Amino acid sequence: MPLPTLRAILASDSVRAAQPETLAGGRRIDRQVRWVHVSEVREVAGLLSGGELILSTGLAMRGPGADAVAYLDDLISAGACGLFVELGPDFAQIPDDVLARARDRDFPLVALHQRARFVEITEQVHRAIVAEQYELLDFARRVHERFTALSLEGAAAQDIVEAAGDLAGSSVVLEDLSRHVVAHVAIGRPASGLLQGWEKRSRLVPALDHTGITGPEAWMTTPVGIQQRWGRLVVVNPASDQERLAMVLERAAQALELGRMAESDRASLAVQAQGGFLSDLADARVTDTADVDARARALGLPPSPPYVATVVRAAAGEAGDPMAAHRRSRRLVERVQDAARAVRLPVLVGPFGPDEVGVLAALGVSGDEGLTRFAETLHAQHARQPELDEVTVGAGAAVDSLIAAAGGLRHAQHVAEVATAMPSGRRRPFFRAADVRLHGLIALLHDDPRVQAFAESELDRLLVHEATHDDGMLELLRQYLAVNGSKTELARVSHRSRPALYKKLDQLERILGVCLDDADTRLSLGVALMARDQRRR
Repeated sequence: MPLPTLRAILASDSVRAAQPETLAGGRRIDRQVRWVHVSEVREVAGLLSGGELILSTGLAMRGPGADAVAYLDDLISAGACGLFVELGPDFAQIPDDVLARARDRDFPLVALHQRARFVEITEQVHRAIVAEQYELLDFARRVHERFTALSLEGAAAQDIVEAAGDLAGSSVVLEDLSRHVVAHVAIGRPASGLLQGWEKRSRLVPALDHTGITGPEAWMTTPVGIQQRWGRLVVVNPASDQERLAMVLERAAQALELGRMAESDRASLAVQAQGGFLSDLADARVTDTADVDARARALGLPPSPPYVATVVRAAAGEAGDPMAAHRRSRRLVERVQDAARAVRLPVLVGPFGPDEVGVLAALGVSGDEGLTRFAETLHAQHARQPELDEVTVGAGAAVDSLIAAAGGLRHAQHVAEVATAMPSGRRRPFFRAADVRLHGLIALLHDDPRVQAFAESELDRLLVHEATHDDGMLELLRQYLAVNGSKTELARVSHRSRPALYKKLDQLERILGVCLDDADTRLSLGVALMARDQRRR
């Protein structure tokens, strides 16, 4: 229950029996009362800390009118929330100057026309205040126990947000730094209404470094993250007790941060050690063959050559959310470990980022067949669970030396990056450098404005002709390049007579303004067509 208000006190039996009359501040009688003092001294203001109701028989206002007004001003300055004055034979009415000042300051001033039982009033109000304080303590205990239990259980962010909504009785949203919703619970309204235009609305709400009300919609927010803020908890409609809401949000924020830290701590120590070793190898920080072999054996990789370095790359996720990036990285590591176990392939694994995992495998007698089974198992994971990201596997050469194989980690990383950008029709279980070549390079660079400008400059005249005539000259160029400039082979595959073909090729050269017999010209046109086709996919 909340603290009692002046309105509630006025409605109590003990006050109504004294026939109260609100003379001033009627618009402010919903103020909460933190305590009640019975005082007849003018210096009482120095004892107040704000939120007190003063009960008086008017003794402090007897005397010069200026002193009485000063007494009222002192009460207002000290933060008193109201003054109840019992009128009687010795103090029959509130001085006019005092009444005028109270009305001017909109300060609640109440006259009690009958004898008031001040002890009964204070007992009743203090009982309500103590009950509220006890209830607040009990609420704090329940909040503490709820979020402590969730932290010990390793609860997910969604579970913590749902608990916050239940305790707060309000809708709660957890967003990341990009203003994307990470978790939410809608209470008393549909989720569609709660999240409608969320990013735009959220950007209008300034980020606070503490819990508070902010923004045009008066959201209550609290930052999430101890050393580095990575999110924000939001109550869109903070209608209930703000002290309790703040308590819930702050404890929820702590639970979220503890969960994030615990999630990191639960990461396999073996993966951390393996990842550090692979990073050392990839960056050539370890170069002694004996040392490399010994560390690999200690981490569980058997002496079973040939060895191969691979990098498994998933589709890049959205940037700006550290928690989501950590989850993606951990999930990809687990997928790689699962696939290796399924095909009994000994590996060392380690994250190279949120969307890449480095792998050093001991192929043994299985050779590339073992690598193929491993890669196909990874692809099968996506086929069984479409919500998982598709992956691309880049591989180096299989060699007998462990340190030589590990030297191919960055090379495999580059191959995986290039292969990811290639058309889906060219997919295979895993890629090596020979599989990507020029097609892979163009796929990787097709968004580069310089590549686009090159393709346009090479093909512009032909594309304009094709747009106006649509006579198949573009397709003829494709066929000509596909047979590497052999007119005999082109006549055969295009089912044209040589005279007719030569006439068409002459026309094609005039359109392009080039000599198609030149090898460099054919190479340039071929690259331009690759870049254009990649852009159109």
